[in-house]
Amino acid sequence: MKEHTFKDQLFAYIHNRLEAQYYESFFDEMAKTDTVLLESWVAEILDPDETQLQQIPLPDLKSVHLKILENIYTIDPPKRTVLRRMRFWAWASCAAVLLCVLSVLYVKKSSTLPDDRIIWYENKNTYTVYKLLPDSSTVILYPQAKIGFEYNKPGSRKVQQLQGRVVYKVYKNKGAPFQVNYKGYLTTALGTIFSVDPKDSDHVLIKLMEGKIAVGPVAADSRSLIYLKPKEEVLVNLNLQQMIKFSEPELTKSQPARVDKALRKLIPNLTANVEWSNQSVKFNQTKNLQLLRVIESLYDVSIICDSPDLLNSSFTGSLNSKEPLVNFLTSFCQLNSCTFQVNNGIVHISHSGRKEDVQ
Repeated sequence: MKEHTFKDQLFAYIHNRLEAQYYESFFDEMAKTDTVLLESWVAEILDPDETQLQQIPLPDLKSVHLKILENIYTIDPPKRTVLRRMRFWAWASCAAVLLCVLSVLYVKKSSTLPDDRIIWYENKNTYTVYKLLPDSSTVILYPQAKIGFEYNKPGSRKVQQLQGRVVYKVYKNKGAPFQVNYKGYLTTALGTIFSVDPKDSDHVLIKLMEGKIAVGPVAADSRSLIYLKPKEEVLVNLNLQQMIKFSEPELTKSQPARVDKALRKLIPNLTANVEWSNQSVKFNQTKNLQLLRVIESLYDVSIICDSPDLLNSSFTGSLNSKEPLVNFLTSFCQLNSCTFQVNNGIVHISHSGRKEDVQ
């Protein structure tokens, strides 16, 4: 029996589709097959995607077969006229043993799998990256950001955010709320765009760009949650377990002071010649990677760049905080032969030669 034929019959047997007329030749070939090779084939047929699970070693089927024959012959010695029937029952006994082994293997694999399967995403780059989640939602991971996505069954979409700033663009599914857990505080959405931005070890800022979200401790009831509308934020004090909500008018009024504070904190940490004074930013041979970080703080947006090569180019010039973002991006893309899109506080820059497309 050729290898592929035997593997085909093994597949049919495991799935209870092997006809009885092939049992004798099938088990003859199985007794000759190396146990380690047989084990790998069985594991491959059972679940080819779970290659890292612990496997139960298969027994020496030949010795099991001989032991079964010995027990049968003790009770009823073989006769020539019924030899073929005896061999059939002997192989049937061996088949029963194999079936038991496979059943135990299934049970063992099920017991070793965690109830909640988590897929991890981490950004170890110095620039933001864009990822697609299994439920068709997308995330923008800032440098050093790390999340775990749990998608174990229909009706459950959970994210464990461990560190770093993350922007979530949630695929709408009314039957499966999307939940982000950061240090015991849940942000719940159905289909929306929001960000979870740890400011330090004790504070996290949650901002809504589109749709609606609810924020609160994991065990909180609906009356204790804070509900946000677009362009609203909530600052969570993890140490004091307090939540402070900021409305859109409040944020608009405080924007200049917030921008000034953010830039004065950011610029000294940049390895570039950047100056911020009198509502104006001056750049001198500044890498685009750091230039765009300043633009994010200045206009309170998130920027994704498809081309890491584009980030290595340099920029010299100045920018007034009152200049519209679209004007700056138009000039930037003219210099760098790129295109851009702006949508709900997310700027997507692509390194192509077409004219700018603004949404």
